[in-house]
Amino acid sequence: MKNIFCDWGTTNLRAYLLENGKVIDEYSSPNGLKKAKDIGFGKVLGEVLIHFDAAINTPVKLSGMVGSKHGWKEAPYAFAPLTVDKMRDKSVSIDEFPNVEIFGGVCYELPNGKRDVMRGEEVQIFGILEKFPHIERICLPGTHSKWVETSNGSIDSFSTWMTGDLFNSLSQHTIFKEQSSSDAFCRSSFEKGVEMAEESGPLLNSAFHLRTDYLFGKVDSTQFHSYLSGFLIGSEVKEAVGDSDEVIVCGSEKMLELYSLALNHFAVMAIEFPASEATVLGMQRITQD
Repeated sequence: MKNIFCDWGTTNLRAYLLENGKVIDEYSSPNGLKKAKDIGFGKVLGEVLIHFDAAINTPVKLSGMVGSKHGWKEAPYAFAPLTVDKMRDKSVSIDEFPNVEIFGGVCYELPNGKRDVMRGEEVQIFGILEKFPHIERICLPGTHSKWVETSNGSIDSFSTWMTGDLFNSLSQHTIFKEQSSSDAFCRSSFEKGVEMAEESGPLLNSAFHLRTDYLFGKVDSTQFHSYLSGFLIGSEVKEAVGDSDEVIVCGSEKMLELYSLALNHFAVMAIEFPASEATVLGMQRITQD
């Protein structure tokens, strides 16, 4: 039996054709949520079917921002603690495409009533748990990094850290832009930034010291990009890692390198897991009958 799984995010779409649970073909497209709203979600999905030479009634399962409030159709959040079996129950169908299911994301309610949410990352988490069923802490770095606590195959709780967004904002829209002349990675400067984060106090006050470090020659313009990155990632790790002595880090090759460096600085073992592999394992788990 063939079916299709799509990780449909805000800017990109990645689709997989599975036969009897095995990936036999892949397809990627820049027609994420933003473009698909103009093109038409059905038309974009039609391009996926054409690429795979798949029949119109082939079962299709979608995850990610396509199920958000501004996506194709909003799929409800499932609340943590969450197992993969419970996640399968939180899906919606499309009237004109009855073979299509959209999975909802995951919501965690903190004791104070505040809530954290994710859409799409849960697929990678269940993929990681397929290979590392006893792991207790997972980090998924990105624009909005997720730190996840798990047990017995369940997503128990998680927190979101806007490190990537903050880095882009500070580096492009503040006084820091004028003091950075290169975005080439400098490992020593990144590590100095992590060290500064470890020694620093409140973030909003300590961030200004990156300005004075530049003014007084502690870091020059060719190194500042990496210095800022190390400081922000170090600040995240410092607060989010808790008492963990090992963490699975799941992301792109570059993010794996940066977060592993930061975790190792804080004497935490980083077990690197590529996001692409986690996605495939997760979708195989989710699409199992």
